Amino acid sequence: MSGEQGTSLSQEPHPRSVDRHRRAARARLSFAVFVVSSSRYEARSKGEEIEDASGDLAVRLISSAGHEVKVRDILPDSIERIRSALESARSRVDVVLFIGGSGLHPQDVTVEAVRPLFSKELPGFGELFRFLSYDQIGPAAILSRATAGAVGGVVVFCIPGSPDAVRLALEKLILPEVEHTVWVARGYRHARSHGGGW
Repeated sequence: MSGEQGTSLSQEPHPRSVDRHRRAARARLSFAVFVVSSSRYEARSKGEEIEDASGDLAVRLISSAGHEVKVRDILPDSIERIRSALESARSRVDVVLFIGGSGLHPQDVTVEAVRPLFSKELPGFGELFRFLSYDQIGPAAILSRATAGAVGGVVVFCIPGSPDAVRLALEKLILPEVEHTVWVARGYRHARSHGGGW
């Protein structure tokens, strides 16, 4: 046997870099939640009472995770209105969530509105969302165009409009990793709403 000293196998392992990043990135984030639905938008414009189960659920889940929803609205299926809402929210929040308009219907334009604005795209989000959706809805998961990316230092998610999809996206993908994601998108700097940790 050689006379080498003990190897790293006898030492405590170094934390994985992703775990170090998650600890460093902990912060209370601010969200904008936009439900994209022309029918709900028009009904609200007429003064009719509307139900927004998906938006309500998103706000509850985000708040329960310790974050804040600073902006909430209902938008029509309009590329111009979606982009305007994103641009307006960017200076106020760390994360923008678009709910609805991410399917194959001709009126579904959320992805077309948002994707060209990405400075960086996160293809893994859509891939994992569809993978997890397959367990719930089978091959219909291929109809989802859920996507995510960064617009400057703001992280943007586009997800389907059903409450089940909202719960899946937030509980399984977005909320467990959002602090880390924003921290990296900002160049390893804390989000604007960071108040010194938990």
